[in-house]
Amino acid sequence: MRFNFLIIPFAFVAVMALGAASVESAEASKGSLLIRNVQIITADTKVSKPLNLLVEQGRIRALGKREYRAERVIEGKGQYVIPGLIDSHVHLRDVPGLNLPESEREKSKLYQDAVAQIPRSYLYAGFTTLLDLINTKEFIDHWNSQPLAPRAYFCSPVFVPQGYPVALLPKEIQQAPDVARHYLHDTHSHPVDADQHTPGKLVAAAKKEGARCIKAFYEKGFGAQRNLPVPSEAIVRELVAAAHQQDLPVFLHGNSQWSYEFALKTGVDMVVHGLWNGDADTNAALPRIARAMINAGIAMQPTVQVIYGEQELSNPEFFSQPAVKQVMPAALINWYQSDTGQWMKRSIDEHFKAAAPQSPEQQYQKVKTVYEPLLERVKLLTQLMYTGKKSLLVFGSDTPSGPIYTQFPGLNGRKEMDHWIAMGVSLPDLFKAMTVGNAQRMGLDDEIGSVAKNKVANLLLLGKNPLTDVTAYDSISWVILNGQAIEREQLAATNH
Repeated sequence: MRFNFLIIPFAFVAVMALGAASVESAEASKGSLLIRNVQIITADTKVSKPLNLLVEQGRIRALGKREYRAERVIEGKGQYVIPGLIDSHVHLRDVPGLNLPESEREKSKLYQDAVAQIPRSYLYAGFTTLLDLINTKEFIDHWNSQPLAPRAYFCSPVFVPQGYPVALLPKEIQQAPDVARHYLHDTHSHPVDADQHTPGKLVAAAKKEGARCIKAFYEKGFGAQRNLPVPSEAIVRELVAAAHQQDLPVFLHGNSQWSYEFALKTGVDMVVHGLWNGDADTNAALPRIARAMINAGIAMQPTVQVIYGEQELSNPEFFSQPAVKQVMPAALINWYQSDTGQWMKRSIDEHFKAAAPQSPEQQYQKVKTVYEPLLERVKLLTQLMYTGKKSLLVFGSDTPSGPIYTQFPGLNGRKEMDHWIAMGVSLPDLFKAMTVGNAQRMGLDDEIGSVAKNKVANLLLLGKNPLTDVTAYDSISWVILNGQAIEREQLAATNH
């Protein structure tokens, strides 16, 4: 993941009126909305009989058979209402693969149009709530000030000096105050100034800022950056104890057998990647690791789209997918296919050079063969965790995991859904993971995650039942954001 602490100015658009789908009522409260004759999917994955749903002042105020008065009415006959979806692993800074210096961003129409589309693309895919796993209050407040964007929350990171991910940054950014203030004084290794960098001080600062979680890292590196320093087991146990005193969970970046073993020794709350890196003995160890994770109550985010996203850089048909045009501005699609825009693809292709020239399709098949054992590892552990304790499988897409266009917001989360189904997760369990499950993990289930009276009116109106068909998530007709009804097609990149 590309990481910096530069604040991005966001553009926004006005929402179109409901038009022909609306009716006026002088007796209704201002801004109220009624969805009539709609079937509601409950938190326990039951489907109600047709009901009327009243929204007032951004919240669900009534559910029943009564003919409630509202300023605007949407006819929901034959359709389904579900809660807005929650992605608990995103990164909201920058545009994937479009790495421009801060000085050039304001004057780049390509960049500004892409930045404006990103929140719309999340909404287009149905995501009304996001958790950014490395960010600051300042940035998240700026994101949430937009009139048309999913509500975002954030994790506060804790870094080892010269470790991942700061080792990937220019030296001057590594020492910038907004980065350096997150360094951990590890009395057991990698010391920095002890006074302000103890686990207790870092956690207290995160709590004061409003962070929902703490994120630590166990990553020894990849590519040119290898053998990076990692935190000691002892300091992470201290970090977990300090965080739990503040009612904050600790999430661990890790994607290897060794990072999972580290998670088990330190008692973190969740590993936020699937296990795809290992050695010849790793697959045989997966049942033991899964049992230990389940016994310890440590959750797992498979984030399998991380691997598929890298693989899809070599797919010569990627940009011909209709879904791509809905989430990326046309000018950005063209730029991604230019020589300049293909920089990350070229970087990855260096690892797959062949002695003889290959066609794009041959190259794609070769890449898929290389990634196959990594994907198999993720699949095996996911299935073991799912069979053992479903609630420990947490939906997050890691959008984007790196500077690559194949993990564009909205589309990336939708593809993660397909991978969950392919790994054997049932449609009802996928639904729960993306709604009430994530709401509970984030401590927000009193506000969001289910369709219930007095909860925030973040809702989706679907033409199909998502409990029986994953393509129901492609049948969204309306997105209700804080009680405001937005016709889905008005969020598409093709309309801007």
